[in-house]
Amino acid sequence: MPPKSLMVENFICKSCLSALRKRTPAAQWAIRHSSSQSSQATTSTPSSRLSHEKDAERRKTLEALGLLKKSKDGKVSVNYFEQGTGGRLRRLQGEDEFGQSLMDPDGEAENRLKQLEEELEQATQFTKIVEDMWGKEGAEKLRKRVALQDTHRDESSIKPTVLLPNEAWPRPQDRLHIFQLNNMIRTIGWKVNYGSVNAKRINGLWKYYFAARKALSKKWELVHADIWDLLWQILAADSEHNPNRMSHVHILAKDMEEAGVVLRHDQQLLAIESIFVSVSKEEAITAHRKLVTTLGADPEAFVDFWQLGLRMYCLIGELARAERIANILIDSPYDKDPRFLLPFIRLCTENPATVEKGFELYQRLRSALGDSITINDYDLVISYFLTSNETEYAFNIFVEMMTSNTVNVHGSFKIPASVASPFFYGKWLKRLIAAGDLRGAYDVLLYMKSRGVRPQAIVVNGLIGAWLRTGMAENIRKAEEVAWAMINSRLQFIVIRKDMHSLANWVRLRPFGEGWPTANLETFSLLAENYKDRGMHNKMEELWGAIREAEIDPDSFMLNQLIFSYLKDGQGKLVASISRDLIAKYQIEPDSWTFLALWQALPINRLVQIPPGQLPQEVLRTRSLFADLVKSAHIFTTTGLDVQVARYVLHSFRKLEDKFGLLLAYRALRHIFHFNPPDIVVLELHVGSMDLEKTGKGKNGHRLMHTGNQIEGHLRRRHGELIASGQISPEDDLPEEVKREELSNFLDTFLENQVYMFETEDTEQCLVQAAMEMGFHGGVPRFKATPEIGE
Repeated sequence: MPPKSLMVENFICKSCLSALRKRTPAAQWAIRHSSSQSSQATTSTPSSRLSHEKDAERRKTLEALGLLKKSKDGKVSVNYFEQGTGGRLRRLQGEDEFGQSLMDPDGEAENRLKQLEEELEQATQFTKIVEDMWGKEGAEKLRKRVALQDTHRDESSIKPTVLLPNEAWPRPQDRLHIFQLNNMIRTIGWKVNYGSVNAKRINGLWKYYFAARKALSKKWELVHADIWDLLWQILAADSEHNPNRMSHVHILAKDMEEAGVVLRHDQQLLAIESIFVSVSKEEAITAHRKLVTTLGADPEAFVDFWQLGLRMYCLIGELARAERIANILIDSPYDKDPRFLLPFIRLCTENPATVEKGFELYQRLRSALGDSITINDYDLVISYFLTSNETEYAFNIFVEMMTSNTVNVHGSFKIPASVASPFFYGKWLKRLIAAGDLRGAYDVLLYMKSRGVRPQAIVVNGLIGAWLRTGMAENIRKAEEVAWAMINSRLQFIVIRKDMHSLANWVRLRPFGEGWPTANLETFSLLAENYKDRGMHNKMEELWGAIREAEIDPDSFMLNQLIFSYLKDGQGKLVASISRDLIAKYQIEPDSWTFLALWQALPINRLVQIPPGQLPQEVLRTRSLFADLVKSAHIFTTTGLDVQVARYVLHSFRKLEDKFGLLLAYRALRHIFHFNPPDIVVLELHVGSMDLEKTGKGKNGHRLMHTGNQIEGHLRRRHGELIASGQISPEDDLPEEVKREELSNFLDTFLENQVYMFETEDTEQCLVQAAMEMGFHGGVPRFKATPEIGE
């Protein structure tokens, strides 16, 4: 019977159609031909018998429907019908037409084939365009990139992206730009779904859109609304990944207006802001005025519209107009964040005539915010007043912030003692220094002194250090002025203390001056480090004279700054004597930096060449310095010896060709200071150079390569020995600690071979002599060639 639904086009019952689809080619062929041919089918198996029975039953069904007739010659003929979309039945010519109808019910196969051919032809043409512009390699890279993006795209979870029609632009260059833009839109559309649009994607989208603008301007009507929405969503996003946001918005909004797109309220306001930032302030204000009767009266856009106008007028300094807009917002019934007053407060603080109004607006803001006011709000308003040199207003706000608005000192002549204290001001100074507001911190210092409050030295030192770290000439000048004012205050204190000994007990002397705190060791250290870094040795000597007069004992840091200053000034020959005298006088304990300066100050490390007659004296000097280092070994028990110090120690002996001293120094560094040299130091000592890069480019480059091969061979051999002994498994690499130890053993063997290469009768005697001169009173250090793992 015919189906009830018109959606089925072939007028054959479901059971017959199912059987036709499931039948094997042989069975289909049998049912389409005579019954005699069908009877020839084999019936030897159960499956064939079952198939024959189904065919017979199906023929009965077709006969009952009038669809199966027998011809005169006994052959079976089947009539095929097709139901069209209008419900009419059409008889098919035969089984060939029935097969075509069955495979292509809609008759669209030919049209789809033509469409595929056209797309293939377009792809071929585009490939030729790309090859003409970028060559075959460029075209291949583009195909791979597109294929890679397609493989990573999950089409089932991505919202379909509307693209520009590629065939609408006849010029090859335009088609290329449209293709690139489509590809980026497709990629961005996929990224947006997962929220992972970074700066690279945003810049790429802008790059391809800007390249395609010329072509798009000819046919704006082809740009779908979804494309404009996507472009705006990405290019107008307020994100750290979009630093060129305003310039993007300005051009995009202009293109959308040319295309006839109606901008939303928020888009119009952002477009005006982009004009103000990127193009012209006057043009933006004019555009804003034109929308007063529309957006300015729209309840949905009212607050945003007038807040934008307030910000623009405040930035250009139009106080009267800004005040009118502020009053409009204040009087409006719409919900708004009271922080819209912040730009207007800043504008008021810039003029002494309106600074009081700015403070009143702050109080109004504080009242409106209530408990929701934050520390950042206070800091922002305080910075406005400090920038305008209105420190007293800033102090009043800081007091309210620190006391939760329980103490009001505005207009008061007498300030509570809890507020007028160095400790309270110190909190403010620390906040300003930490925030980087050094100018504001300096103004607070001056304000403190004007109120008769002497700041703490530790806080002023913090400001001096912050000034010096900026490296700016003006800040360095201020730092020196304040630091030397503190030094003078200390010197004045020393003079008063001495004079007090010769006066009666009831007589008291008070310091006079600008009220700066007295300098301490930190103040001197800050200046010393700065003078050393800047190479101002004359200032350094003046500073050391002042620290002696101030009767402040220097520490190792101050000592290091002084001797490095001498070294930097080309007076390295004085370093040893100065450091020795100061260490003895002030009982200073040297550190790694002290010994680094002493080893760098040796003539062998300062001079290009040592006269041959002075070599024995320099060898003795170097051994004596190493003996001093051994005496100070307890200093390095916790921190360890610095690698650079050990490096200069070893290379000093190498340059002097003191093979005995070099071997003993190396073994002492290992056993006394627990120093294992890094691979770079092993290479340097083996090759005999402190500049491996220069050595590798010179004539001795082969030595560097040969040494590297020797080290690798030694490590491979030891690795095999440890595997053979069962200490590590074959699949494990050489442990890092074992590798360091083996490198140390390799260098020790090399240095020992250098000593015993030309062994004479007095070799052992020379070693003993060197050991005594280097401070090894217990004998010559030895070492074990191949220590076991874990030792």
